[in-house]
Amino acid sequence: MNTRLLKKTGGFLLTVLASTILIVLIHLLTSGMYLLGVPKAQEVQAVTLSYPQVSEAVKEVNDREKIEQAVKLTGFLKYSLFQEADPGGEPLITMTYRLADGRTVSVSANRETVWWKGKARALKKPDMFLNLAQGIFFLEDLAQE
Repeated sequence: MNTRLLKKTGGFLLTVLASTILIVLIHLLTSGMYLLGVPKAQEVQAVTLSYPQVSEAVKEVNDREKIEQAVKLTGFLKYSLFQEADPGGEPLITMTYRLADGRTVSVSANRETVWWKGKARALKKPDMFLNLAQGIFFLEDLAQE
């Protein structure tokens, strides 16, 4: 094969790869990083939600639609890659996913921080997750306050 053609093709592929990396990096910096390893809704049998400031009761969700909402809600927990989380912050809400294989996976958050897999991360969009979780799962409890 022609060496010149190989060099041009290699240069083009290198340019495409560099451009792709740059675009992904810019996206992560502006939009935030998704939580990695969140279970798929099909793998989840039930979700327990704890939000002591709003309700003393721990809620358990078994309905497929609500389970799907609880899993999709983690999409609003995008975090900033380079911002430090508040070291003194405490979680306000905890969602625990009970998986079909018997394992459990938990995520906690307050207005500005998410706790996932043992690490605290600063949320890219503070308040968004908490406001949505309140509206979806704790609306009746908030109305009683």
